[in-house]
Amino acid sequence: MCMKPTVFIFMAFLAVFLLIAGCTQSEPSPAATQTPTPAPTMGLPDLSPIPTDAVPTDHRILVSVSRGTLSFNPVIVVEFRGGQGMVLLSSLEATVTRPDGTVGSASVREPSIGDTIEIVGSTYKDRIEVFSRMKDGSRYRIYDQVLEFRA
Repeated sequence: MCMKPTVFIFMAFLAVFLLIAGCTQSEPSPAATQTPTPAPTMGLPDLSPIPTDAVPTDHRILVSVSRGTLSFNPVIVVEFRGGQGMVLLSSLEATVTRPDGTVGSASVREPSIGDTIEIVGSTYKDRIEVFSRMKDGSRYRIYDQVLEFRA
């Protein structure tokens, strides 16, 4: 059997075409791998105290801060004790930052000597900040400490 030259040329052309098509394919790119990113987590709060403000002599306020020792009621008590600036005092504000990140705050307006602020703390370490707000609008950080619960 004799093949016609056109069929032979067509077959040769097809073979060359298939070879070229196979050689020009790009190599498959590797599958993209995803690196799992951890979900953002809330870190522990910074309980580090910072220095208190330099309060002018005529604005100085005295407070005492104490902790309760009952684990079912770990109360923190801030007591106003007077001071040279007591006639200029508008309010006392207390803030407690607990180790789990929750914050509690309370205030007393125009306190008298012996007035208290009570805030529930935790049974661990709490950061207590006390601010005095004066009638002229100035505000001073007068206490900033970490107190540990002791049963």
